[in-house]
Amino acid sequence: MVQTSFLTRVLTIFTLSLIVAVFGVYLSKYVPSGLFLILIIIEFALIFGIGFVRNRPTLAPILLFAFTFISGLTIGPIIYSFFSIGAGSIIFEALAITAVIFILLTSIVYFFNINLVNSKIWVFLIIALVGIIIAGIVNIFLRSPIFNFYISVAVVLIFSGFILYDISNILENPNMTNEYMAALSLYLDFVNIFLALINILGFLQGKGKG
Repeated sequence: MVQTSFLTRVLTIFTLSLIVAVFGVYLSKYVPSGLFLILIIIEFALIFGIGFVRNRPTLAPILLFAFTFISGLTIGPIIYSFFSIGAGSIIFEALAITAVIFILLTSIVYFFNINLVNSKIWVFLIIALVGIIIAGIVNIFLRSPIFNFYISVAVVLIFSGFILYDISNILENPNMTNEYMAALSLYLDFVNIFLALINILGFLQGKGKG
């Protein structure tokens, strides 16, 4: 079956992307903090780069894995900060919950054959995402832990919606969807939920950064 075969390829690339990111997280402790902003800029550049070379089977995976590795480098300090205060369990809890959410939502779309491609859900998700970005910028100045908590809850809900839509799009349009871009989308969904759950669990356990 074409749909299942394509989904399997995408999920394989997605899984490899997560593994590469783990290496980035591990090595992040050797990266000077002054390079953090530069790495963020490189991340954005690589996202656009993947889009440009998505149909080139040699370059696309190289740029994708370069992106996930660098994202691991930028996520690493967040993770290590929790271990440094004796709250490493929060990281493992967030990772486990994220994995459960991802597997559950993927299974729901796959086994119940839910088609969201022709729905307007993506419009709502994009609008909600823009709203969350604006709220996040505002909270940079407010520095409100409770506001950050609610933003994180919204992020989990929004990117859970993106997982539903992205999996549906992969299954409904296997001949029109690029496997590397699809894997990138799923990776971003997964990582954003993971980071939001770290904030949520950190807040609930009194370990949040505000």
